[in-house]
Amino acid sequence: MALTPTGASPNLTLNATSAQALKLAIGSTYTVNITKVDGNQVNFTLAGKPLTATTQQPLTEGKPLTVKVTQTQPNLVLQIQSKSLPQDSAARNQALMQSAYRQLLPNQIPIAQGIQQLTSLTNTGLLPSAIQSQLSTLLEQLFKPTAQNSAKELKRQLLSSGLFLESSLSKSSKPHPGDFKAKLLQLLQLVNQTPSNKQPELSRLSTLLNQTLNRLTLQQLQTIESAHLTNIQLPLAPNDHLQEVSIDILKQKEATPPFWEVIMNLQLSTGELSSKLVIQEDVVSIMLWADNTTLENTVSDKLPKLKEQFHEALIPLKHIMMSKEKPTNATQAEKVALIDIHI
Repeated sequence: MALTPTGASPNLTLNATSAQALKLAIGSTYTVNITKVDGNQVNFTLAGKPLTATTQQPLTEGKPLTVKVTQTQPNLVLQIQSKSLPQDSAARNQALMQSAYRQLLPNQIPIAQGIQQLTSLTNTGLLPSAIQSQLSTLLEQLFKPTAQNSAKELKRQLLSSGLFLESSLSKSSKPHPGDFKAKLLQLLQLVNQTPSNKQPELSRLSTLLNQTLNRLTLQQLQTIESAHLTNIQLPLAPNDHLQEVSIDILKQKEATPPFWEVIMNLQLSTGELSSKLVIQEDVVSIMLWADNTTLENTVSDKLPKLKEQFHEALIPLKHIMMSKEKPTNATQAEKVALIDIHI
């Protein structure tokens, strides 16, 4: 008797005599108990009778399996049901991630580039009026000027960045107000429902929307792989374009008392700015680093104003200073996810 894979499900194959002796009917399901596994040889019991099979399928002693009779002549074939097989969720998830990367990577563009090209396409005035209006509204909301330069505004931009769409839908069945990915999907649906009439602009718009959406999905996948590190593009006032933002959150449990670390890296037109914020017993310490002297001087000039804002917000500030070295994480810190994404 041999245990061989057939399709997605492995089979237990016995001779016809076993089928007649056990009086098994095609389509019936049974539970077999694995009594011994020795290399590729498996001993099990079915209807109280001891049987032996060979297999390439890893099975566990003492673990019951559900089998289904799929054939009785010329041999008895018992198909092991997939729900009774051991599942390697980590390997399965990794395979799904790799498959998604292979599909998305060749057909995506940076979000900033996608927005720039969408803006150029809007400026042509050649799109159907309904699509033109919806796209213009999306771009206006994305770069809407705001006088509120605060943590609340940063939180709003994070929540509407598109990273949270599936998570929001799983919790409330509706996206966060102004969710960027949701808006792109709505626009793509409208484009797909509009007769093209050989309009190259519509085809170009559909391609741009898909490429930008693919980049957003890649960002979500990267966040799943490294849950503590979030790479995202946000519109940062007063600029009318997107800036790269990287946020790394960790918790140091070994310290007494424990403390939190948040490292944020900004890719600005004037250079790279990195900040490290440490929170311990509700007291905040901040270190800032710039990759060039000009940016360092600009940030240094703004420190008094930043201190004042902490004071006005009633947030205890231990110190805030410029650093000569780029901030790094503390050793033995626990990585903490900024968001919980379900895709």
